[in-house]
Amino acid sequence: MKQSKLTGAIALTIAQAVVLFLGFIIHPLIGRLLGKAEYGIFGVVLSVQTIFGIMLTLGVPSAVSKFVAQNNEHAQSILKQALKIQLIVGMCISLIVIALSPVISRALNDASLTKYFIFIAGVIFLQGIYPIYVQFLSGMHRFNKQALLTSVYAVAKLLGAISLIYIFRLYGALSGFAVGGVLAASLGWYWTRSIGGIQPYTIQLTSFFSFAGTYAVILLGLQILMSQDLFMVKAMLENDALAGDYNSAVNLSRISYMLLQGMAFVLLPSVAALTRPGASKEKAITFIRDALRYLIALIVPCVVLAASTSKELIILFYGVKYEQAAPVLTILMIGLGALSFYLLLANIVAGAGKAHVALYITIGMIIASAALGTYLIPHYQLLGAASQTTITALMGLVALAIYTFKTFSIPYPLISTVNIVIATAVAVLPTYIWKASSFMLPLQYIVLGALYIGILWIIGEVTDKDKQLIASLRKSLPV
Repeated sequence: MKQSKLTGAIALTIAQAVVLFLGFIIHPLIGRLLGKAEYGIFGVVLSVQTIFGIMLTLGVPSAVSKFVAQNNEHAQSILKQALKIQLIVGMCISLIVIALSPVISRALNDASLTKYFIFIAGVIFLQGIYPIYVQFLSGMHRFNKQALLTSVYAVAKLLGAISLIYIFRLYGALSGFAVGGVLAASLGWYWTRSIGGIQPYTIQLTSFFSFAGTYAVILLGLQILMSQDLFMVKAMLENDALAGDYNSAVNLSRISYMLLQGMAFVLLPSVAALTRPGASKEKAITFIRDALRYLIALIVPCVVLAASTSKELIILFYGVKYEQAAPVLTILMIGLGALSFYLLLANIVAGAGKAHVALYITIGMIIASAALGTYLIPHYQLLGAASQTTITALMGLVALAIYTFKTFSIPYPLISTVNIVIATAVAVLPTYIWKASSFMLPLQYIVLGALYIGILWIIGEVTDKDKQLIASLRKSLPV
């Protein structure tokens, strides 16, 4: 049975929270076990793996989500063709990674990285099939199973990495991604083998690859943007320990971005279905408006609270030896919060067939970030690198927001934004008085989160529609 879009978004956000939680177990563990220098190398190698893996995790799979959402009766035919395409693309990308490994290593001023880059070529291929099943479930609006499959991947990845890191060190940590990918793909095949229509259908490769390529390049660009500062720190400062400090802040700053990927996975197929020929424009506008309101309500308090407790957050996950990365985390939380909002807007315009707009803005952001980093990093080191990403993200967000609200004639939720800012200010204010230790930080977050929701309730921001949605979660979220 199909699931409603907003409860689906919540289910996927919860799944992303699971992914984040498990990720924040393995990342600090690697940081503590290997030390700053080797953890810095891990961050650089993982960033390269993620950048090249974007084409496999979000290129063809996202096209599957869009096309299946618009052609449910042909779902199985689309799935089978997409799997064949994905295997070919996966082999090509893995070969490209192997060929470029020495080049990337030289660009980063460290020839010893080549062996790691060659190794991740195989990892990228093995984790490339399960995203097809994840996005197929999204296109069919089976958001609960999509959320569960995403969580299975995260758990398997964690267990694989923990099992292998003590034997193979850095190689073992990287292997966890392959373990998770293989197990999740197997489960995905089992779950999807009888979902959707079986009518024959031939994918129009031109339109399929046009969307897949454009959308993948957008997400590839965002991944490059999120990794560009770390790469520049590694190449320009030539200090693995500083790269390790910076990587700890980068990892934690991506909380809001990763958390809201769940909502992004719902937005793309939902907007695609709502904006197809003959669909109701009013329904599309209402859905986008509601999604943006919930987005603002999630992003603003998370970003501000994490930024105000950056020191305790760093110590909680990485220990006192990474404490000097706290000011970097404060700046990056703002930048990645802006980039989270940008990601959601990019999915809206892509789902409506305007992906090229987000693509052009993303390319401009990469160029601007490189220019800023060239000046800021030599002068301000890690703070300069964090500033380059934050300034660029804010500029890109403003540009895409202006286009989105104007093009879709969406009324900006000004009153809701004001209420959310007020509630956030009241909830965060106690952190300047209540100096919780890192051990007590989770409790502080729970208390202040409850305070934030209470303030929203008192000032009337929680509407009857919100209450009905909350009441429906109990029967909607179980698989």
